[in-house]
This record gives sequence, structure tokens and C-alpha cells, in this order.
Amino acid sequence: MATLVAILALAVAAQAVAAGPTTVTNTYTVGGGSVPGASTGLVLTSGMSVTVTASGAVCPFGDSFCPGPNGYAPWNTTTSGYGGFVLPGAPAWGLVGRVGGGPWVQVGTGPTTLSGTGQLVFAVNDDLFVDNAGSFTVTVSYACWPGWGYGDKNHTHCGPPGLVGKSAPASGSVSNGNGNANGADNAPNGNGKGNGQAGDGKGNGPSDSAPNGNGKGNGLAKH
Repeated sequence: MATLVAILALAVAAQAVAAGPTTVTNTYTVGGGSVPGASTGLVLTSGMSVTVTASGAVCPFGDSFCPGPNGYAPWNTTTSGYGGFVLPGAPAWGLVGRVGGGPWVQVGTGPTTLSGTGQLVFAVNDDLFVDNAGSFTVTVSYACWPGWGYGDKNHTHCGPPGLVGKSAPASGSVSNGNGNANGADNAPNGNGKGNGQAGDGKGNGPSDSAPNGNGKGNGLAKH
């Protein structure tokens, strides 16, 4: 019986790979006052990369001076009287990002490719955030294969075709993010399992966003 189950799992994985990848796109708002950054809730696994573009503007003094995601290069960000810029040497008040515990990198308007392992986070490259106004709109795209991916160790999977593109997956569990950089999730009903680890159907957002029921979450994990 165990052998039959294994064969069926491999067959399902093969069918998902044969279908080819799809592109998932999520949009986040990164506020100028986010300290030290805005978490997307999207967790990158080994071998996964995302493409990032951005628009909008942040006003570092709360007035009419409002640089875009590329920031303002003439301003010296290697010195500061407020504890230091997020990414010294990069243009002031531009968009920066990092994956997990990796280093901050300049993102700008993009397209910029980010990779690594861990949660994807963005920030405004500033040293004092309380006087900021405005925000950046950040679009993140990545490729994933349909299906749960059981037995497939070479690709990132994002659930059955009907669920693809509906989430910003977090922690390989059953949460189903809503594309809010503040980390609010919209977990589908269910005490099912995500594609990574066993889950209880709860998202990382408000407590009422994961009602009881049966079903599968749209987790993301690499097998």
C-alpha cells in the first residue's frame, strides 16, 4: 500500500511539472514610517528568487521633497546623527530590501532580482522615520509550479491550479497572505496541511482571519 501511495505521489508531481510554471504576482505598500522595514509575509526557500519593481514616493521631511524608489544619491548616507541609515552608501530615502538574515540591498524602481532563504522584507533607506510621509508600491513576482509538489525536490510549488496566485505564502504553512506588507493574512478555512509543514489553518494576521473548517491552505515550500 505504501509503495502504491509513493507511486501516485510521484505521478502527481510529474504531472504538475509537465504543466510548467506560472507567475505569481503580489503588490505591497511600504510606508515611509515602517521601521526597520515592512514584512511581506513571503518566505523564500532555497533556490527561489523574486523579481521586484516599485513606484511611488516618500517625503523624508514631510514636505514637497519626495524622492522615488531610486532615492536621492547626493545625500551622504555613510554618516548620521540618528543611528545610521538602513543601507549606508545607498541613495537616501530609496527602497531597499533583504531576504531573511541576509544583507540589505538597493532595490530602487527595478526590476531587481532578490534571492536567498527567509522572509522578504522592504524598507526606506532612512535614519529617522517619524517625520516621513508617503509610501512605495512594491510589486513582487515569482515562478511556481501548480500542485503540492510531493516527491518533486527541484521546483517550488504553490498549491492546486485553483489556488495559484491567491497568496503571499508565509513560513511554508497554511497561511494565505493578502499582499499586505503589514503582514495581515487571509487564511483559508481549514485544519488542513500546507505544502511545507503541518498547520492548523491559522494565518499570521488577525485572529478572526482563520475560521474553523476543513480544507487546505496555500502554503509554499520546496520539497
